[in-house]
Amino acid sequence: TPIIWGDVIFLNVAEEGKLFLWAVDRNKGTVLWKKHLSDGDHMMRKQNMSSPSPVTDGKHVWVMTGTGILKCFDFAGAEKWTRDIQKEYGKFGLNWGYASSPLLDEGALYVQVIHGMKTKDQPYVLRIDGGTGKTEWRVERPTPAIMESPDSYTTPLLAKVGGRKELIIAGGDVLTGHDPATGKELWRGGGFNPDNNPFQRIIASPVVSGDVVYAPTRVKPFIAYRAGGEGDVTKSHQLWQFQNGPDVPSPVADDLHLYLITDRGVVYALDRKTGKEVYGGQRLRPGTYSASPVLVDGRIYISNEDGVTSVFSAGPKFELVAENES
Repeated sequence: TPIIWGDVIFLNVAEEGKLFLWAVDRNKGTVLWKKHLSDGDHMMRKQNMSSPSPVTDGKHVWVMTGTGILKCFDFAGAEKWTRDIQKEYGKFGLNWGYASSPLLDEGALYVQVIHGMKTKDQPYVLRIDGGTGKTEWRVERPTPAIMESPDSYTTPLLAKVGGRKELIIAGGDVLTGHDPATGKELWRGGGFNPDNNPFQRIIASPVVSGDVVYAPTRVKPFIAYRAGGEGDVTKSHQLWQFQNGPDVPSPVADDLHLYLITDRGVVYALDRKTGKEVYGGQRLRPGTYSASPVLVDGRIYISNEDGVTSVFSAGPKFELVAENES
């Protein structure tokens, strides 16, 4: 997914076996600069090593690659620092390659490596100083997940509960909340793999709205958790479940509803508080949907793998506004 700051679009791009960060003029469509990130790009099923999205604070841009290279640039394209996460902490062990994007908050980067299919190393989370590139903490996050189920392609996010921030990590059959300052695990909720399916890897990222985390797994169960608490919150903080969630596209939410789009382009709108269907089974143009939707000004935009971007209205009634073919 590209990111935009002002008139500049930043893209993590794969070209002829190499990875680059592009800065593109939003108005003209011209490339302002390209900076080399890493060699060793390759395909792993649907994805290559450019899957992680960049992040920016308007002065610097940080970008992670599937090869484990993490770099910081200023807006002129000058490199400030570089890290090799695999060289420092061991090879990534995800079955289909690394794809998580970093999270930026108050000058710190949070990088998750939640894996297990192809490694005996423990999954872990890093907090890295955005200015210096130095690791501020590294915490392991063990889970009981087996075979491919430890693998998570999600992106971390933050929730606010009262005056407390929590770093939310999804994967390995559990959802966990951590203290951003130390990485200490505050709570964890289960229920995402009731049958102990050995292939219950997680691709779609959670979304936070208010103090509730809406967390996908591999289609079902999709679970809403109230953030906060201590220890095992599976019974105390689980709000509701839904059995027709997405596999790959992440959900989006507005003040009242949560919108889910399946890999086959079936749209569900749920009541955020109860999880009940507001509507369901609404079909978009036939195709495979792997991108995540974007919600802007009351409209939801979603692209399929054939390049068709559908636009439908947010709200309690499904209304298809447009279909745009690339």
